[in-house]
Amino acid sequence: MTKRQKDVRVRNIIVSAAVIFALLLLIALFINIGSLVSKNRRAKRLDEELAFLNAQIESNFNEIEYRKTPEFIERYAREYLNMRKRGEISFSGR
Repeated sequence: MTKRQKDVRVRNIIVSAAVIFALLLLIALFINIGSLVSKNRRAKRLDEELAFLNAQIESNFNEIEYRKTPEFIERYAREYLNMRKRGEISFSGR
């Protein structure tokens, strides 16, 4: 084998290795892009869930505050405990 043939063979091996390396880099790039898209979707879904849960917390907080008011306590006592104020006559529609 001549020096020229050896050089051509070495060059072919180097080019083949470079092509294989480039293909591996492309495959890794596509895998990472897919992973990034998946994580972005999950982050968006979690942000929506967080907004929903924050709205629920606010609603529950408002409900708790309402249940601390005298109006709620009086209404609850009348409806569920059959209580009434002194001297008050209650009528029931039956």
